[in-house]
Amino acid sequence: MREIIIDSVDPESIASRLLLLPGDRIVSLNGRIPADLIQFRWEWAGERVRLEVQTKVAIKRFTIHKGYDEGFGAQFERPVFDKLRTCANRCVFCFVDQMPPGCRESLYIKDDDFRLSFLQGSFVTLTNLSARDRERIENEKLSPLYVSVHATEPGVRGLLLGNKKPDRLMETMTRLSEAGIEFHCQVVLCPGYNDGEVLQRTVEDLSSLRSVLSLAVVPVGLTRFREGLAEIRPVSAGEARTLTAWAAQLQERFLNERGTRFIWLSDEFYILAGQELPDGEDYEDYSQWENGVGLVRGLLDETERYALPEALPREQCLYLAGGTAAMKALAPLWDRLSNIGGLSLKLLPLENRFFGPSVNVSGLLTGKCLIEGLGSAGLPAGAAVYLPEAMIRDTGDRFLDGMTVSEASARLGNRLVFLPQEGGALLSKLMEEAGAAGSDAARSKKKLKKILVTQDE
Repeated sequence: MREIIIDSVDPESIASRLLLLPGDRIVSLNGRIPADLIQFRWEWAGERVRLEVQTKVAIKRFTIHKGYDEGFGAQFERPVFDKLRTCANRCVFCFVDQMPPGCRESLYIKDDDFRLSFLQGSFVTLTNLSARDRERIENEKLSPLYVSVHATEPGVRGLLLGNKKPDRLMETMTRLSEAGIEFHCQVVLCPGYNDGEVLQRTVEDLSSLRSVLSLAVVPVGLTRFREGLAEIRPVSAGEARTLTAWAAQLQERFLNERGTRFIWLSDEFYILAGQELPDGEDYEDYSQWENGVGLVRGLLDETERYALPEALPREQCLYLAGGTAAMKALAPLWDRLSNIGGLSLKLLPLENRFFGPSVNVSGLLTGKCLIEGLGSAGLPAGAAVYLPEAMIRDTGDRFLDGMTVSEASARLGNRLVFLPQEGGALLSKLMEEAGAAGSDAARSKKKLKKILVTQDE
């Protein structure tokens, strides 16, 4: 059963001119029923298309003449219209298996679908690829793909994935690379499993394929809900320091051999090691941004481009809360804001009371973390608390544990304001809230956009 349901319609688009609405369902496109957004785009690419739509009142049929590159102008409820390919592995570090009951339903879905890898950058293991899947990837040039490797040594990878079936990862990637498919890869580092010589072999194997564009190493995430799961310990501060030195040497080597640093560590390693993050140019094109590689450095560098007012029109205190790692890593930003006359900051690092203290990123804080962490902070009634929007990025109004923003706000007696992850937008929002609307920060933002457009052109 394929469900192609419209979620939203862009104004002044083809879908809008056809008077299509959210909830309308695509019945067929050029006489076919696409299985996913990729097939929909292939069918839509022609200058003449036939569209059949089930609206709330009737089935409507259209023949549309359009420009080759003119889009449909509607978003769908899901990018995959048939059954989502789920993960058949039992990874020893799987975060979904460490989730308690009662959270949002979407958090329990283990997707392992190569189509989402191409469309959204989701990491997949490639363990469930059929011969037909490989042919489709090759024929439609679905590249780049994002691959969870973890280890290239088959026995170690099988152990990590909890999969006893023979694994031919390098064989699969080699064949796909010969067809022009490129990859971004990741390793979830589990001390005692895939570090040391195993990690070195993984790097050497992957770097031997020119089609592998980048490799990210991220630390294993461990919650307090691991009963019945394999014993894994977190990366220590000493191991993080060793790893950052090792990665720096490899980056220098690959820069000479491949013209790219190739391997990057996620920000958590540098924070854990108590070291400064690498410079922005060291991250090149930030190819593993969504994996937390260079996220903090990018934000800090963006904020440095914005001029701030010397003083506020009136004294103001801003209450800033977030994960313990982020609050520590953003110290240069807090220092810069503290230099504004009349502005004082109260930093509120929040321990993760839901998943456990070893989970220290802002995006995994919950409503419970806010209630327990801020309830005893002595905040003035009605005061605004500024939080990273990563806490609610999936729904916009609900935390991971299902608590709504309005419920948390009412229980705290405080207004919750969510800050964008882009540095300039974050500063502009804070300055607006502090009563400095129209400040140098906002003007600098406009100037920066103009500069960036000129550079792109």
